[in-house]
Amino acid sequence: MAGKVAFVGAGCGDPRLLTIRAAEVIAEADFVLFDPEVHPDVLGRLREGTPRHPITPQMTTEAIAGLLADQAKQGKIALRLTWADPLFFGWTDVEGVATARYGVEIEIVPGIGPLIGIGAFSGLALTRSSDASPSVAAVSVTRGHESLHDWSKLATATDMLAIVCDAEVVAETARSLVFYGCNAGDKVAVVENASLPSQRVIETTLGQVPLLPRARASRVVLVVGERATPLPELRWFEQQPLFGKRVLITRAREQSSGTAEMLRERGADPVVVPTIEIHPPSDPSAMIDVVPAMKDRYDWVVLTSANGVERLWAEIRRQGKDARAFGRARVAAIGPGTAAALERCGVAADLVPKEYRGEALAAELVAALGDAEGGAGPARVLVARAEVARDVVPDTLRAAGCQVDVVSVYKTRSPPRPILEALAALLGAGEIDVVTFTSSSTVDHLCDALEAGAKDLLGKTVVACIGPITAETAKKRGLRVDVVASDFTIGGLVAALENHFRNG
Repeated sequence: MAGKVAFVGAGCGDPRLLTIRAAEVIAEADFVLFDPEVHPDVLGRLREGTPRHPITPQMTTEAIAGLLADQAKQGKIALRLTWADPLFFGWTDVEGVATARYGVEIEIVPGIGPLIGIGAFSGLALTRSSDASPSVAAVSVTRGHESLHDWSKLATATDMLAIVCDAEVVAETARSLVFYGCNAGDKVAVVENASLPSQRVIETTLGQVPLLPRARASRVVLVVGERATPLPELRWFEQQPLFGKRVLITRAREQSSGTAEMLRERGADPVVVPTIEIHPPSDPSAMIDVVPAMKDRYDWVVLTSANGVERLWAEIRRQGKDARAFGRARVAAIGPGTAAALERCGVAADLVPKEYRGEALAAELVAALGDAEGGAGPARVLVARAEVARDVVPDTLRAAGCQVDVVSVYKTRSPPRPILEALAALLGAGEIDVVTFTSSSTVDHLCDALEAGAKDLLGKTVVACIGPITAETAKKRGLRVDVVASDFTIGGLVAALENHFRNG
């Protein structure tokens, strides 16, 4: 198969702003060279195991082109992933030409650059439809190249200047504009991290720019001119209920993407550091044996988590079976997340309690069994769950006369120590605004990992729990719980966080 080299713009910030074509090429890539500024979630779209290497200052254009072309000649899709757009203030004009000289096929996929991003996310309209002949001068200023611009022309070129600027040269750029003809009192908007929850917009004057604190981002955008003022009605992004909040997601990595997406929709900056990893049970024999027995042995199969569904389903598929493995058994799910996981397997939950906790699930199951009295003998129930879990469901069912088999379909354990040490450093530096807990196991694993420092480190953040059981576990570990969802779902937890910050 013929290979090719794709130069793909990753956009200037929010990873959801990829074009459809960019997402397609990223998913197909066999080898990747990427700018360090590319958002980690864009790299997360690569297939697991795809070689990926950051561009470093030591890498020459020829070296980059040679690496990409070599992969393409092996029949692979080589990807050069650029910050923002490959050609608009990018390097693809030289890297692409050098690569094409090797005789390989190339493709260029545009990306949303910062001059588009600031308009959409900060309300800075670089052109106005009310202008008779709107114009704007777009400039890029990089460290070491400040003197290459004709500042005398730029300073008087047009009523609006939009400058993508390395953070180190912002002050010098402002001084140059004033020296060559701009007024020190000219309006300026300085935008950092456009489209990200860390976006910051500073409105000032050109003469005051050199006095500003050093930007936290590696690049900023300076908008200079009479209309360098955001339109208040268009500043929707910063009005999102969780804008700028860094929210720690502690649930297993396999379940984190949906939570992160929901938080981003509300302006938050999700930080995914799973405090639990999902693994096969210590002794998988019971799970292996129960799959062929489900069809005829049980009246009910009870699932208490999405992880349980996924692990049980994986074993069903490994044995060459499908949804018919459940046979005549009715299926109960503890909540809508678990029910949704069942639906993805082609199984509809027959019972989802109104309150998403073990006590309610057990009570409604007992009621359902009572309504169905008249069968031959006591009901047989399979509870497929984590290796370590609360016994409220099996105990309640046994007390009601059911024959209950509890089978472990997975176990949780802590992730590698370096990950947790990095998390402790973030917490200690006060860089996490909210810690979310979605189960008692996430609480226990994080507290165990943080050891004696857990109470103090987590005391610096808002602690949010998905429901009262998780909150009770947190309190037993000495944590102050600030937010408890009334609807025990991820959506309910996010809504509770919104209310918490909305109410101050």
